[in-house]
Amino acid sequence: MSTTILDRPQAEEFIAPAIVSERQRGPILIATDASESSDAAVRAARAIAAQTGQDLLVVAVFKPIPLVAPEVQLATTPQLEEQGRAELRRQVSAQLDRMASGFNWPVHVVTGDPAASIATVAKAIGASVVIMGLGGHGMFERIFGDEMVLKVLRLGTVPVLAVAGGFSGPPKRVLAAVDFSSSCLRALTLGKELVRPGAKVTLAHVISPDLDPVNWNGSTAGYHGTVGRAMDRVIAEMGFGDALVECRVLSGDPAKELLRLSEAVQPDLIVTGSHGHNFLTRLLLGSVSTKLIRQANCSVLVAPPIEGQEFMDELPQMTTQFSHYEWSERLEEFTRRNAGRQATLEEIDPEIGAQVQEKNAVFAGASFDPRDGRVNIMFGPLGAVDQHFSRSIAGITAVQMLRDKAGSDLLLRVAHGRGQTLLTLER
Repeated sequence: MSTTILDRPQAEEFIAPAIVSERQRGPILIATDASESSDAAVRAARAIAAQTGQDLLVVAVFKPIPLVAPEVQLATTPQLEEQGRAELRRQVSAQLDRMASGFNWPVHVVTGDPAASIATVAKAIGASVVIMGLGGHGMFERIFGDEMVLKVLRLGTVPVLAVAGGFSGPPKRVLAAVDFSSSCLRALTLGKELVRPGAKVTLAHVISPDLDPVNWNGSTAGYHGTVGRAMDRVIAEMGFGDALVECRVLSGDPAKELLRLSEAVQPDLIVTGSHGHNFLTRLLLGSVSTKLIRQANCSVLVAPPIEGQEFMDELPQMTTQFSHYEWSERLEEFTRRNAGRQATLEEIDPEIGAQVQEKNAVFAGASFDPRDGRVNIMFGPLGAVDQHFSRSIAGITAVQMLRDKAGSDLLLRVAHGRGQTLLTLER
């Protein structure tokens, strides 16, 4: 069964042509689950739209729960789904009445995977930015917390504004990470429209030892002069109006230095670009933007490269996500197709990031045991059973496979709890 991004209703069914603004800038999309953590997104969207004059749309995603326990398989019926969607719509309407009284914003409730659905709707309406609440870590993952922000960024190319709970209006202090890339300039262009008049903007460039091993730790290195001229050009081209702009050149690990500067500057908003150009690279964690989203004590605006491929463009008929009753059979087929190929196994945990468990190991097989609800991934030379070793994964919530256009398997994704395990096959 092919992955369902939006099922009821489909994108073309719920997006009325009149909704999409005739203005050059697209509308603002608010992603909410009606929780308190998404209240900040509603406040931010209302304040920004009042300043920019953009249209506002609201999307909420109902995610069916198809499996209660490995031994009790309970499929979500259409009636249960409709009840869940209706209840979510009621909660969102109550939130908007409470947060944005007097505003009549279009609200759409869709069914599917939350991150993929948000990315799909953002593309369909030509959104200029997606605004989401930046939740914290708790016993249960908040559906629109930092992990959901990261997932939306990986699946699409629309900028995302992750709003901290203390948001009270357009930012007065902004810290912008500047690396002179297209995504950085895109983030700056959008960010300057969000700040209030007379705001203080700090542009920071970090010289990394990986990119400039000779000059990175020299406080008077000639490279700084080049950066200074590039900064002047950015300021001239951006046109920050009456904002007070200062420039900083730092050296060291970009994420650490930016977070350290954030402690000193105390910005209301951090602006940065990201560099994942395709679905596979966006799946992997560890980027500067990821660390800023997770560790900054303020709102964060991230703009992916505009030329990057969208999730739906890149994976039109190459990705398959299976129902739980298909997992055993599909993993057996996956094993028959790929046993003997070299592979890398990586576990992605929201607390510790990405950890490589196996690298360049020989893939021997994958299976699902419905008795204990575990997926087992085995490695070792074919025919040498005594040399095999395996990784056992519990709490499975999804099994997904990615193929290239020629039909060759590229990746096996096993989602579990708050994390996921990726088996990437070497070409």
